[in-house]
Amino acid sequence: MFLKGTFCILICCTLLVPAFSQTEFDSLKRNSNLDTSYQPSKKATFVTEFAELKISGFIQPALYFDNNNVLNNDLFITSEIPTTRNTETKFNRFHISANQSRISFGFKFPKAGTNTSALMEGDFLSSSRGEHTYFRLRHAYLTYGKFLVGQTWTNFGDVNGSPNTLDLEGPNSMPASRTAQIRWQGQIRKNLSLLLAIEEPKSDYTPLDSAAAVKAAFPEFVVKPGLNFKNGRLRSSVIYKPLIYTDKNYSFKKNLATWGFTTSLTFNLQDRKKLNPFITTKRTLSFFGIIGDGTQGSVNDFGGLGYEAFPKDSVTLETMLYYGGYVAYSFVFKKRWSSTYVYSYLHQEQPRTTDNIFKQSSYFSANAVYAINKFFSAGTELLYGIKENYDNTQGNAMRILCIMRLLF
Repeated sequence: MFLKGTFCILICCTLLVPAFSQTEFDSLKRNSNLDTSYQPSKKATFVTEFAELKISGFIQPALYFDNNNVLNNDLFITSEIPTTRNTETKFNRFHISANQSRISFGFKFPKAGTNTSALMEGDFLSSSRGEHTYFRLRHAYLTYGKFLVGQTWTNFGDVNGSPNTLDLEGPNSMPASRTAQIRWQGQIRKNLSLLLAIEEPKSDYTPLDSAAAVKAAFPEFVVKPGLNFKNGRLRSSVIYKPLIYTDKNYSFKKNLATWGFTTSLTFNLQDRKKLNPFITTKRTLSFFGIIGDGTQGSVNDFGGLGYEAFPKDSVTLETMLYYGGYVAYSFVFKKRWSSTYVYSYLHQEQPRTTDNIFKQSSYFSANAVYAINKFFSAGTELLYGIKENYDNTQGNAMRILCIMRLLF
């Protein structure tokens, strides 16, 4: 009751504040723009009478070294950490891959009467376990005025304010799925705006015995207000969706109301003029919080696990409350070096029918990146995770990740 009451208060307070929506997020810059002083040219690659085309991307070889308790996965997902030992023998993992390399095609139509553009981007991470390296579509959308239609980052959460981890998965509590959507964002006043979106409904739940998961007849609905202020930004989001389920014979149809709420606060700290031997600049301190019930499919560590709802009995599903958040600190030093530190936590309530299920996890990351020039950079990151289940079993994992990235 306390959490639900707190959630209602947070929603009311957020919606009373006019919003500044997230800016259009260029996903090639996340985990790429390691030092904002060094960026490739934004000039168009090809120009015709009617359109401009910008080809962008990066080549990224990555080296992984894992301890015994990380499964064979290029993504550091704390919910996958084993909590029981299958053997007393220790096996470490060394792996090299370039499947996170990306290519993007950005289109602009300067002669159109209304601001019109499009983006298509993909990588080769079709299998995070190295089984194959097929082309994978990440983003494909067009914008027309204040509208965006297509596939891109979910509007639930704040991907645009996420910490610059080298690990592609990012903090365990962060929503960072890509989904088909229609969104509108408009400016209300200076530094104040609002974003409204409908998104492809997920059916990421565990169905009843021998039944199949079914999609809802209505989309997920997201309201995203926020605020820009001196040396900082505030973003909040609310998501609502109906979850539909049935039995193996499709003899009935039931629905559950699910929701989620996030808030993200970022401070751009002033540069120190004294007692600053490393000449650190662009210091950023970020806080993020999330709470929800039945919307786990959007969250990094929950996606694909069927946690949005779980069988309560032979004919009923129940949703489970979850909450978490992260704190991150980043800075640039000596102009070409940058570093980011993150701690993230995620917790989920226990279903009534099992204790062999995720209870909570913690995610730690620390990295250092050197921008060799405006195109080429190299970095290393230390990752550590802890996972605990409701059956009181626990596991941990550590990874050392090294990358080289050449932007074009």
